[in-house]
Amino acid sequence: MGHVEVYNIDKDGEWTDLNDIPFITTVNCQLCNEPTEAHDIIVTARIVDGEVVAGTWQCRKCNTVNG
Repeated sequence: MGHVEVYNIDKDGEWTDLNDIPFITTVNCQLCNEPTEAHDIIVTARIVDGEVVAGTWQCRKCNTVNG
């Protein structure tokens, strides 16, 4: 097996190891403050002027819409 590097244009074109990039694993609900795993979040997203804009997401525990 190998490893993956990402070309980072924000850092003068440096290559960054994928394992060095922090990923969000949980997000706390704004109402019940319970952590929700990132893979359980359903996000309404749109593309506006070529950019992805995240909308709202719903907590699976208390069904609150967060945004």
